[in-house]
Amino acid sequence: MDLNFTFHSSDHLRYENGIHVSGPHGGAGRVVKIEPNPNENNTYLVTIFNQDGNHPLWQNNVQMAPKKMIVFESNLNLIRLRGHGNDPMGFPFSGYGITIHLNGGKIENCVLHMHDRNVDIKYIR
Repeated sequence: MDLNFTFHSSDHLRYENGIHVSGPHGGAGRVVKIEPNPNENNTYLVTIFNQDGNHPLWQNNVQMAPKKMIVFESNLNLIRLRGHGNDPMGFPFSGYGITIHLNGGKIENCVLHMHDRNVDIKYIR
């Protein structure tokens, strides 16, 4: 699968320590964007946008700023990426990951992993 796409999610589910704690929210739309990193081969940038409008303070719809990731597992049913490197302030991306679940070569859902908090956000169609 070409890792250069946007996945439009109609809603999401939140899991903490593997337990479903919230969602669906009745239409909390998000967009998961995965694109090749133009500055480093074999890495990708993962960004999440809010479809509900701009944040009142920072005046954009970025829900999660771009995180640099690498593919560490790939098969017919899923692609897993994990954080790689650091942001410009030196904070590591290793606390993040994403799993893309596939069905017949098409994206079924995406799960954002925040490893340092034991939180998973499942973005659904």
